[in-house]
Amino acid sequence: MQQVIKQFNVTEWAFQSARLIQDTINTILQDQGHCSIMLTGGRSAEQLYMSWEKLSDFRNMSNVQFYFGDERCVEPNHKDSNYGMAMKTLFQCGIPSACSVFRMEADKADRESAALHYSEIFPDKIDVLLLGVGEDGHIASLFPGSSALKYVGQRVVPIIGPKLPYERLTITPPVITKSKFVYVLAAGEAKGQVLIRAQQMNNDFDVLPACLILNATWLLDTVL
Repeated sequence: MQQVIKQFNVTEWAFQSARLIQDTINTILQDQGHCSIMLTGGRSAEQLYMSWEKLSDFRNMSNVQFYFGDERCVEPNHKDSNYGMAMKTLFQCGIPSACSVFRMEADKADRESAALHYSEIFPDKIDVLLLGVGEDGHIASLFPGSSALKYVGQRVVPIIGPKLPYERLTITPPVITKSKFVYVLAAGEAKGQVLIRAQQMNNDFDVLPACLILNATWLLDTVL
């Protein structure tokens, strides 16, 4: 990956970001006939999904598999569920024909088993990975100081986060670093400041997990 910074007008951020991501997917589909996409949660993602689902080439695409990078341990219809949010926004008009959505079953009682199962269903390399970023620099549910940042053998692990709902499942760094295209949804001035901090700290991802995605495509709506 190579760092790319895209700065869009605030009012155009969601549409322009969706257009860029969809163009990448279209190219992948032309090249290999199928595409794997890993979705994220958060307010920026919600904005993006509302614009993305309106694109005609999104609605008309096929042979795309959707996965999730993290999930809170709640029922899929819970207000804090990433899957639930995606179904109400990105897939509000239904899942595109011949496409599949694979829910991260974080609501199961056996979190370890649920994590292992999910790690076995998505490909070794994700084609398009979407990630939000918190003001504390967390990505997916990889928070500063989390032991999950050091996992190399497990692709999905249960964690206890610092925010409610505390229990979550999350992908680990190897999934992120192996992904072909990584887009960081960084709407808002505070998210732009995280990028600046990551540039200054370079590889100290234990303190600032966003350092893991320094060489990704950052989608901003503010001028740094």
